[in-house]
Amino acid sequence: AKAIVPSAKKVGAFGARLDVPLGHINAAYVRSHFDAMEVGISDGPRPDEILFCLAITCGPRVHNRMGGLAAGDIKAWDGLR
Repeated sequence: AKAIVPSAKKVGAFGARLDVPLGHINAAYVRSHFDAMEVGISDGPRPDEILFCLAITCGPRVHNRMGGLAAGDIKAWDGLR
């Protein structure tokens, strides 16, 4: 993978929901893969617990209309353009 790993942090109360950012694995600027997944645990995390989440997809957004760099236009030597 050549792209940056999107990440976020959030401090929330008991039962708070987290938004996990998603992006293309090889190119940070492929907009068709910009998305997020909401995750959470209804009864946690408790004070002595931490929630760790990994979100993975198998393709772009459905009916993508964002334009920009297409996944097919990624250069093998450059994960950014």
